[in-house]
Amino acid sequence: MILSDNKKIVIIDDHAIIRQSLKALINAMSGLEAIAEGSNPSGILEILEKNHPDILLMDISFPEHNGIDFIKNIKKYYPKTAILVISTHPEQLYALKAIKAGAAGYINKSQPLEDYVTAIEMILDGKNYINNAVSQLMSQNYQDGGSKDGISHLSTRELQTLQLIASSLTVTKIAEKLNLSVKTVSMYRSRLLMKLGLKNNSELILFAIKNKIVD
Repeated sequence: MILSDNKKIVIIDDHAIIRQSLKALINAMSGLEAIAEGSNPSGILEILEKNHPDILLMDISFPEHNGIDFIKNIKKYYPKTAILVISTHPEQLYALKAIKAGAAGYINKSQPLEDYVTAIEMILDGKNYINNAVSQLMSQNYQDGGSKDGISHLSTRELQTLQLIASSLTVTKIAEKLNLSVKTVSMYRSRLLMKLGLKNNSELILFAIKNKIVD
């Protein structure tokens, strides 16, 4: 595929080594340029307004930002900027939510760099990038008429709360980490128990381990 010149890419990820690797990869591709990068979504709307990139490569997990809502906002104000989500989380946690919010693709950070090249080329060609894991999820979700595993029914904040509970953090510590009130975190915990049909934190932790939400 022949890419037109001066396609602009912005990278948002909280790990410098990831940003550096992606920047090197992009700048080595013909006709592409990584024009800006950041460690979190703060200030990125200003970058988008100034540069109007063709693709935004972004992680989806930031303590003080809701990645799914951020995708929705970007697509609302900058519909021509395609979003490729890059994440360490298993596809079952966020992939379908991200695509539904408007992302053009979802790639796991464990995938080889060749897959990033393929994803970027497909998106620049006006297509969505769907890896095998996401494709299987979409197929299963369609066959089931909506996922029945419980995970897909959790909001982004509920997933974050579940991950932190499973990491043995107290409600107070979770509130500090997510910049929320203790009351709000307690509400998310109650919703988790209700939606997943569980009784206590121990069962939440076992559920998280079983579903690879935490190691």
